[in-house]
Amino acid sequence: MTGPLAGIRVIDVTEGAQGPWAGALLADLGADVIKVEKPEGEMMRRSGPLKGGHALPNAGLNHGKRNIVLDLKDPAGREILLRLIRDADVFMENWRRGVPERLQVDYDVLAEINPRLIYASASGFGQTGKYSHKATVDYISQAMGGYFSLTGPEGGPGERPRFIAIDFTSPLTFVQAILLALLAREDSGRGQWARCSQTETMIAVGAVRAAEYFASGETPQPWGSGSAHVVPSQAFLAADGYILVECPTEDSWRALCATLGLPELAGDPRFDSNAKRVERREELLPLLTQAFLRYRGERWLQRLEAAGVPCGSVRWDIEDLYDEPQVVANELLIDREHPEMGRVRTNAVPWLFSRTPAEYGELAVAMDRDREELLAELGVRDHAAATATGDARR
Repeated sequence: MTGPLAGIRVIDVTEGAQGPWAGALLADLGADVIKVEKPEGEMMRRSGPLKGGHALPNAGLNHGKRNIVLDLKDPAGREILLRLIRDADVFMENWRRGVPERLQVDYDVLAEINPRLIYASASGFGQTGKYSHKATVDYISQAMGGYFSLTGPEGGPGERPRFIAIDFTSPLTFVQAILLALLAREDSGRGQWARCSQTETMIAVGAVRAAEYFASGETPQPWGSGSAHVVPSQAFLAADGYILVECPTEDSWRALCATLGLPELAGDPRFDSNAKRVERREELLPLLTQAFLRYRGERWLQRLEAAGVPCGSVRWDIEDLYDEPQVVANELLIDREHPEMGRVRTNAVPWLFSRTPAEYGELAVAMDRDREELLAELGVRDHAAATATGDARR
């Protein structure tokens, strides 16, 4: 591999989405990622949707990794893990609090074996506090983070957001924690315990809503496609469908008025500042709504873009997104072949490098496929020999 992490070895014992996708991203960036899987297989191997009898989420979340099955409750399996740790740069886990200690693979134990090791922990609720022992999933994190209360029609009850937001942003913060720890090691020569959680990601992603609350003292409410603090900033129905328009500056507001053929609104003292437009949204929005009905959405988008007004199409069918020329031009999706599933499409890494580009390895491989290769690299004759004697090498 020639990516920016070429030469970095990662031992990945994570399950679900938070850890496995972080490991897959590291593999895409050139790291040698070894997936250590429990004998019954990790949970994503049983997660739908299925294609050709295989779990598509697992194919994408665990791609690019070598695989070995180890029972870490068995001394022989634990011994092989410890041998892998000796030459590793990163150890990734997302167990609940207390599990690493019970398995005797906590930070203190592994750091004693390899002082340069980055011990990277991703959790649901962090390592301290009353929820630290609890597991979580994306929608629980969103619900506890207030996301349900902010999503839905204006004035209506909160709704469940339809995108899996935290499960696929927390892997990015997990990757960042690992990279920053590796960077710090360049100066000190020593590893450290790097930690992140879904709760920390949830708080970071919700920073703007938190600022609204601290500024006003009022709990933010659902606004449909609109904004509590910028008007206009919402979806408008054109002759053939919805488009999204926002005017974050007074220049963009005046440009919108001119484009809509409503220049008088720009000088109307009722609407000549964003604060006034927010206060009088019920007067203003019907005027804008009526104007947008005159033309098709694409025609409005062309005119608004030419005038410098921030705007975009509202895609009702997610299939349209994946055929979007901008997505295709930037190679944001990767097609790979699987022997049983056939063509599988996964996301590209969200970073681009001119000299050390990402390289995309195989989709998630069969359990234990790389056992013999990895044991040979360790000099271990077989699984049982790992603990049969004090010296289990060839």
